[in-house]
Amino acid sequence: MTQDQFSIQDISRILVVQKKTKFELDMEIYSSLEEYKKICKLQNFLYDKIFQSHERQEQSREYLRKKVIPNAKFIFRDDLNSINLDEFDLIISLGGDNHFTFVAHQVSPKLILGLNSDPDTSVGALLGFSTESFEQLVQNNWNGAYVEEWSLIHTTLTYPDGRIVETFPSVSEISIRNNSPDLISRYLIEYKDDIEEQKSSGLLLYTGAGSTGWVASCYPKKTGPFPKDKRYFQVYAREPRRKDKTYEHFHWIDFRVEDSVEVVSEMNGGISIDSLAERNYLFPPGTRAKFTLGNTRLKVVIAR
Repeated sequence: MTQDQFSIQDISRILVVQKKTKFELDMEIYSSLEEYKKICKLQNFLYDKIFQSHERQEQSREYLRKKVIPNAKFIFRDDLNSINLDEFDLIISLGGDNHFTFVAHQVSPKLILGLNSDPDTSVGALLGFSTESFEQLVQNNWNGAYVEEWSLIHTTLTYPDGRIVETFPSVSEISIRNNSPDLISRYLIEYKDDIEEQKSSGLLLYTGAGSTGWVASCYPKKTGPFPKDKRYFQVYAREPRRKDKTYEHFHWIDFRVEDSVEVVSEMNGGISIDSLAERNYLFPPGTRAKFTLGNTRLKVVIAR
């Protein structure tokens, strides 16, 4: 199926993966609603805002289930491991950006669509649709939708004891830093037959998808966000430590990678894939990380 070939026949079997709302997750922690309201009161009276978002997301779920795609299967993401994905043509991630990246890790290379469960409180830079725009798309027999193939970063970790770990491909960004926030991040970068030692507050690698989210607001960037399907990723050293107050003695602090780059740890560090708690990896001294622009891509349904 190419970008110009997309029809309802291609996606007759749909799986919707929902995220739990903040209210639902919080209520799993606190013993009673009264206790929860007391905590919210200490947080600038947040209860009404949280509960109203919960209600909007519940309404979105019910409307999709009853009116828009009644034949789809709806599950929470905790149930993904018990699902045979081969039974579905399209996976819909119903939630926010972090939920989308989590679902994408689990279901790739299946076709995925990002649906914002609460546009009132979430920008959803990775999400192509709201409930309203998705309903219109379905009513129009999916006319105007096509598949965009997003670039992914593949990571291979080689530990000093010889152990090799392949992480989940990154949809958005990879963060490398010292596990202690009080200590500087120290590492070697090997790129284009050059080896450079750096000290910084951390190293960031990001795809076009990552460039459209929080990365864009972290620092001024001449190039700005770039398309999610571009065949490269960016590397950025955050707050590089430099003796002469210039960048001249660093070659690799803000650059584009079209193939691969390697980083060797000189710290008790960690690597976070797509800012997901489930995708954190140890990066102790002597560990080598190879980051490669993979041949596989994430297939995402978007509106033309």
